[in-house]
Parts: sequence; structure tokens; C-alpha cells
Amino acid sequence: MRVNLKYIAEKANLSPTTVSLILNGKNVRVSQEKRELVLKIAEKYNYKPSSLARALATKKTNIIGLVIPDITNYFFAETALIIETTLRKYGYSLILCNTADQGNDEHKYIDLLLSYGVDGLIICISHDSLFNNDLLHKLNQLEIACVAFDRFIPDLPFPYVSIDNEYGARIATDYLISNGHRKIGFIGGATNVLSARQRFDGYKKSLEKAGITFNQSYVKHGNYQFESGYVAGKELLETNDVSAVFVANDMMAYGFYKAARELGKKIPDDISVVGFDDLLFSEALDVPLTTIKQSTKELAKYVCDILLKEIKGEKVPRNILLNPTLTVRSSVKRLK
Repeated sequence: MRVNLKYIAEKANLSPTTVSLILNGKNVRVSQEKRELVLKIAEKYNYKPSSLARALATKKTNIIGLVIPDITNYFFAETALIIETTLRKYGYSLILCNTADQGNDEHKYIDLLLSYGVDGLIICISHDSLFNNDLLHKLNQLEIACVAFDRFIPDLPFPYVSIDNEYGARIATDYLISNGHRKIGFIGGATNVLSARQRFDGYKKSLEKAGITFNQSYVKHGNYQFESGYVAGKELLETNDVSAVFVANDMMAYGFYKAARELGKKIPDDISVVGFDDLLFSEALDVPLTTIKQSTKELAKYVCDILLKEIKGEKVPRNILLNPTLTVRSSVKRLK
């Protein structure tokens, strides 16, 4: 038998409002005997308070929306997991939306989350929307707590958390230079992605600081996916005499490993590699990957802290840049 709040109230000879308060753990002036009776009846009929009714009463759903561009990228998957785990400790549930880097889907998901009455929104902006005024207009109209992470667009109306991509690229390239490499290739992300441009800038600044002439033929661009790292890696290795390469994320570095293997080049004996992300599998490769570590745990922590403070109406910083570190493993050979 399916029962409602009114049925339990009649059985306990109490008002529906009083019963609702008891079932939701609120303070109400009733005897302990009456309280236990209400709980016993609810348990007997397996009654659970309606989350919709509770939301209407409290004006809160305790739901957060998370919009990410690529759930198949381990960086985003791991970040989403940590965000979900963290928010759960504070009584929030998470709705995850994957845009596949498509701006149209991004708009639809934001509208969908707003229709659910989410208390807050966390977003990593899609490639399609990075220079799209339509998305910026939509974000400016939001009246809920919001935080962006990893990717940034100018005039963003709410806080933003990211890794210092340029600094990470500089220390990656510096490490190759310190190991005697001068012919250093670069495989970057799409040129319309801010993080990709920042990592490219860091690579060039490191070369300039060391007095190494920048060579455009050493530069290839992918899209942060495994396959693009493989394609760019084959093209770079077949047409240039580089001794090392800085690959701007670990997923593309995995693709580069495949390209090097197919061309008969051993890592690090024939070609040295540094990645960016320090994903789970980077340590498990046959030749563990030296890479720039951007802590997904730290990133997710700041994102959640800022969002929860925004929900409470507290003042929060506008932009937070986190410094990455170099994780040294076995993929770089020291030249004499």
C-alpha cells in the first residue's frame, strides 16, 4: 500500500505539517511517544519524504549541476568524482552533464539544470563556447551560485579556478633543456582553447629564456585526445629530428607513445617525452611518463569550497591559480 503524508498524519492524529517536520528531523513540540509513532508508521509503509515537496518548502533542492566537456578524458572524470564525493559530505547530490565539447548541448544542459532548480552550477566551458557571446550572455543572467574551472572566457561573471598552465609548461620545457635537449618539439591542444595557448606560450618562453631559437616545424596541434597525439606524433617524428617533445596533456602523450613505438623509436633512448596532467595511467606505462602534475584533488577542493561559500552568500575570490609541479619518472634521457 502506498501512503502519503496525510495518511500518516491521520494515523498518528497529528497535523500533516507536524508529521513533515518530524520526518525531516526538525524540532517540533510533540511527545517522544508521538514522534516514535510517526517514525514507526513511516517505516511500516516504507514512506520517504518527497524531495520535491521539501524543495518547495525550503526553496532549496540540495542539488548541484556539473557541466564538463569530455567525460572520457580522465582529468575531467577524476575531477567530477572528487567534486561529487566532496559535495555529498555536505548533503548535496550532483547531476553530471557531458557536452562532448558542443556548445548547443551546453546551452541545453544549463537550461535543463535550471529547470531542476539546482542550488549551484559548476562548469568547464566547451571549446565551442570559449569565444561565444551567447554563452556569456546566458551565464550573466544566472541567479544561482556558479564556479568555472580549467577553462576561462573574458568577462566571466563568477569565480574561476585553474592550474597555472603557462608556468607548468615552462617547468616542463626547462626540465628538458636542463637535460641537454635543444631540439624540443611541442604537441599542443586546439589553438582556440585558452589552456592550450597558455601551455604553448610557456613552451616558447622557456626556449627564449634558454637562447634556443623557436622552430615552427617542431610544433603540432591536436585536441587533447589520444588519437590526435598519435597523429601529431607520427607527423613530428617522421619530418623532424627532435630529441625530445613536450606534449601538452597526458592523453596525447599516450598517443605519442604509440606513434613512437610504431616508428621504431624507443622512449627515452631515441626520444624523450614530458606530458601534462599526471593522470593515473602515466605511472603505469611501460616507460613511466615524466609529467606536470595538476592536482585534481586540490582543484576540486577549491571549486567546492568557493561554490558552498557562494551558496551561503559569503564573499569569495574571483580567480584562483594553482601552481603545478613536475613529477619526474623515466621518459627523459639526459644528453651529454
